[in-house]
Amino acid sequence: MVNRNDEKVRGLIAANIAHYRKECGLTQDELAEMIYYSGKSVSKWERGEGVPDIYVLVMLAEIFDVTVNDLISEKHRKRRRTQPQFKRNIITLMSLALVWLVATVAFFFIRVVAPQLGGAWLAFIVAVPVTFIVATVFTSLWHPTLLRFICISGIVWSTAMALHVIFRIENMFLIYVVAGILQLLIVLWYLLENTKLFAGLTPKRRSRKAQAQTAEAAEGAPEGEKREDGAEYGSDE
Repeated sequence: MVNRNDEKVRGLIAANIAHYRKECGLTQDELAEMIYYSGKSVSKWERGEGVPDIYVLVMLAEIFDVTVNDLISEKHRKRRRTQPQFKRNIITLMSLALVWLVATVAFFFIRVVAPQLGGAWLAFIVAVPVTFIVATVFTSLWHPTLLRFICISGIVWSTAMALHVIFRIENMFLIYVVAGILQLLIVLWYLLENTKLFAGLTPKRRSRKAQAQTAEAAEGAPEGEKREDGAEYGSDE
């Protein structure tokens, strides 16, 4: 009887994770990246071959904009939910539009109140790096790492462009050399965070990501096989 109940709970959680993930417009890999797991683990949960721990369930509930109880019940089949990711995309776009609204107001204010000053169009030049800064904030909260990488790169090059245009001084074009070096560092950071290229150089960190990876390894490990630190041996294979 206990085994049947366990299977029922696993089945409910599997169905709910798949349901809310699709409702949010996320792939298994995108969802896995947001909780610092692999797409293989998400696939395993959705097949009912494993159950995420309570810590991961809380993270999933936050991402899906639901409660933990929603993830272990059948309530979602009785009502239609608004897609959280769609709302987040709208909020992001509205925030970016607000930047350009402020730039437009500044442009017209200068042209009307102090037309003798000139350079009102520079408000739009400044708006470019500000747009990337705002986009970086929201991509850090709700979107995959690749988008954050693109936005941070945009900050570097748009800032260089703005400085070059605003401060017309000799040899100011060398600002692009600085931008190129910063871009190289950003690329190395992205590779360090998202590939195994520098796996041997990555220091151990006590973070959510490290905890999640430890739990993921333990989830696929055979019972009874543990290391000295208490974590179990195993793999996702």
